[in-house]
Amino acid sequence: MSKALITLVVLLIVGIASFFLLANSDSNITGNTISENANEKGVKTFILTGENFKFVMNSVDNSEIKVKQGDKVRIEFVSTKGFHDWVLDEFDAATGQVRDTDGMTFVEFVADKKGTFEYYCSVGEHRANGMKGAFVVE
Repeated sequence: MSKALITLVVLLIVGIASFFLLANSDSNITGNTISENANEKGVKTFILTGENFKFVMNSVDNSEIKVKQGDKVRIEFVSTKGFHDWVLDEFDAATGQVRDTDGMTFVEFVADKKGTFEYYCSVGEHRANGMKGAFVVE
């Protein structure tokens, strides 16, 4: 066999294997919210973006986040404009502070008490300027 034919066969095998691996992934991503993380059953994962004094999730500013009592929650947070973080005092949950060039940070916690709580950005006056939202535990 010639080197070109061997290279073609190897590339074909890699391409087919990649197709089947990607086609069988269990990702349940809907917009910016993952309702059940496929890798850890029972973890409620929410992806939020911080920008100009607001959080954005599923194209909605300062979205309400709803979970059930006892749920394990994962907040994945990315800043697209400026320097931000995500904080929820009642559950001692906070992401690291990130800039738009830093990538993603996250926090995981158990929503062990019912109620409506406020999540916010603790950077400067961002909270006072409206960078906050409701975290509801039913």
